[in-house]
Amino acid sequence: MYDAQRCNLRVAVIGPTDIDVTSRAAGLDPGICAQVTTAAGESLAAHGYTVVLVPDRGVALLAAEAYHRAGGPHLVGILPRGGTSAQQATSCCEQHRDLCDEWVEDLTWTGQHERICQLADVLLCIGMSCGTMAEVAWTKWVGGRPVIAIRPLMSGIAPEILAETDVRWVDDLEGALALLESMAGGKRRVGQSVPGRL
Repeated sequence: MYDAQRCNLRVAVIGPTDIDVTSRAAGLDPGICAQVTTAAGESLAAHGYTVVLVPDRGVALLAAEAYHRAGGPHLVGILPRGGTSAQQATSCCEQHRDLCDEWVEDLTWTGQHERICQLADVLLCIGMSCGTMAEVAWTKWVGGRPVIAIRPLMSGIAPEILAETDVRWVDDLEGALALLESMAGGKRRVGQSVPGRL
């Protein structure tokens, strides 16, 4: 299980598995979503945050690869087993196990939505899909975790969902990083330095 004493802020990266399909459905450029996701992985590593994600495909995989390449301090990979036949047949999580420093594998695909919320202090939402919407919705029942959503990378979130969740809209990755930094200030242990600062 996750050791909360190991880091200052646990950030779950969530978003679509099939960036091309979901971005195009919303009339958005999938390349921009991929670029922002890669930059997010690199930035989360540079800030020294622990990242929690499902290293399958799409947003989570791009973020995991970028975070790993940038020397991120701790990546928690959720590796679900079982679920629908389609979920089992298309899962690539096991192939990406080596990107992770820690694994959570005592759950099925249907349980991963709740678990990612339990393991994170905040969710960074890059794009939208059915699974992403489920993860956002689950924050309602898991302590009301905040969700930082990058507005230009999705068509929106239904007002009914927004009424019951703590979604914080930002216009770009820089805005998301600024919000994370303000949240991390309350989570930092005494004497812990911020990477890149004296």
